[in-house]
Amino acid sequence: MTTEPVLRSTIAALADAAREKLPAEVFHYAAGGAGDEATVLSNVRKLDAFRLVPRVMRDVSEVDTAVDVVGGSLAAPFLVAPMGMQGLYHEEGEVATARAAAEHGLGFCLSMFGSRSPEQVADAAASQVRWRQMYITKDRRLNEELVRQAEAAGFDAIVCTVDLPVMAERLRDLDNTFQSFDNEVAAEASPALVHEPYFKELLGLWRGGHAEATPQQFIDHVFPHPGCGWNDLEDLIGLSPLPVIVKGVLHPHDAVRALGVGAAAVVVSNHGGSQHDRSIASIDALPGVAEAVDGAVPVYFDSGVRSGTHAAIALARGADSVLVGRPVLWGLAVHGPQGVRSVLDTLGNDLRNTMAFVGARTVRDLRNATILTEPGPHDPVFPG
Repeated sequence: MTTEPVLRSTIAALADAAREKLPAEVFHYAAGGAGDEATVLSNVRKLDAFRLVPRVMRDVSEVDTAVDVVGGSLAAPFLVAPMGMQGLYHEEGEVATARAAAEHGLGFCLSMFGSRSPEQVADAAASQVRWRQMYITKDRRLNEELVRQAEAAGFDAIVCTVDLPVMAERLRDLDNTFQSFDNEVAAEASPALVHEPYFKELLGLWRGGHAEATPQQFIDHVFPHPGCGWNDLEDLIGLSPLPVIVKGVLHPHDAVRALGVGAAAVVVSNHGGSQHDRSIASIDALPGVAEAVDGAVPVYFDSGVRSGTHAAIALARGADSVLVGRPVLWGLAVHGPQGVRSVLDTLGNDLRNTMAFVGARTVRDLRNATILTEPGPHDPVFPG
């Protein structure tokens, strides 16, 4: 844990500060979502609508936030969600966020399109849980190389994101003419993937029929993969020596199918609202998926978490751990590595205090917490 002074700030204040500090196209690349961004707003609004009922006279002199996840143990049920091109927000990029997570005993998930390589991230977070996120592309060798590299770098799991059959229209990016690879602002933060020897080889082969093709054009050719199906996921799981976590599950039937092809865990996620503007909020989908899985594998959660209390609500509704995205980026953009530490510190303290208020001595005890939606004009009905 860091001994530097903690920089206290609300997530909303950090977001405002990031908006002021960053180039407009970079801020909106992270903040924006699909279409009119209703899903982005709904994820947070739905979490805000829940209320936890405090319990009194319970011994909470010791509150234990530790949990086990695929790949190891965490000091608290938080992992940094996979977010691409973090070099846009700070020169250290994913190295800074991974190191901060490790210092707090938390997990880190490296995006397929991260600015820093798996080897660099593994060095920065050698002692903690590290997951490598990827998509199934149309190029089988690219898929194989991503898995191979993650294993060689010492990652603990593959996170396969499956909720991107097509690319959404992100109006902010269109207005800013922002392209994640071919953009002057993004040039120094381009995905580390494009500098890998195997990627250059694959690009060279494709250029045999597409002279002067750019890395962006090659990626656009192989990803997304709208024809991707359960057989492709099963093949990937069979190929990977690492456990495969399936991210982007919202329907209970899809959760069951994921288990059927060998998923080690599922992540209930709507991609933070960045890919569909009328998706169900992740927190509304969570109980159905958790019930369908019925403890067979862990269920993780992301999309909309802005506080430790939000995390407590997700844990109470069936999640085993929580991934946090945009707040980490805002901390990184505004205060660098110390900003990430501050965000993670604040989330952990907030969760610990919330657990004490509801009488939960362990994260598992949160399943027994009384959680209500806003009752409106009627008196609340207390279950049990």
